[in-house]
Amino acid sequence: MRALAGWTLRARPDAQPEGSRASGIGLEAARRALAVSGTPAPVAAPYVATLAPVANIAVGDETPWGVAEELAALVPGTVSGVFPEGSAAGDVLAAAGDRTVVAVVRDAHRHPWMTQALDALVAARPDTVVVEMGLPRAEPRGSLHIATHGAARVCGRAAAEVIAGTR
Repeated sequence: MRALAGWTLRARPDAQPEGSRASGIGLEAARRALAVSGTPAPVAAPYVATLAPVANIAVGDETPWGVAEELAALVPGTVSGVFPEGSAAGDVLAAAGDRTVVAVVRDAHRHPWMTQALDALVAARPDTVVVEMGLPRAEPRGSLHIATHGAARVCGRAAAEVIAGTR
């Protein structure tokens, strides 16, 4: 794998080394795959709450996903937190304070706790921005709902651009 990665970097000058920002044709594909419901409006210094399911063996904990890092690069003052299984809307609201909440979920249809927390969060704060990564299965909710149709870094970047108002 290392040899293949090295060859790719030599053969494709536009290829990005590990840890770099999302870019290239993958980002363009992720932008085109977005399904956006609601009216995008840039948010200032949001709180990104990632409702994180237990990682499965195929993905593992080391595979990055979400919006927090990419949004922080675009919107100064962005703060984030990860909420594991069993977390509730009250946990997110306490951490977010007065900031606009950006709730990030992945395959929420598979995790009843996540769906319950998300529903309660949107009921308490209708201005919540919802980013649904993976395969969207729920009706759009929140003031802005972004379905990414994937969970790769480029998907998070594409969603972050909508939230930040740069795309």
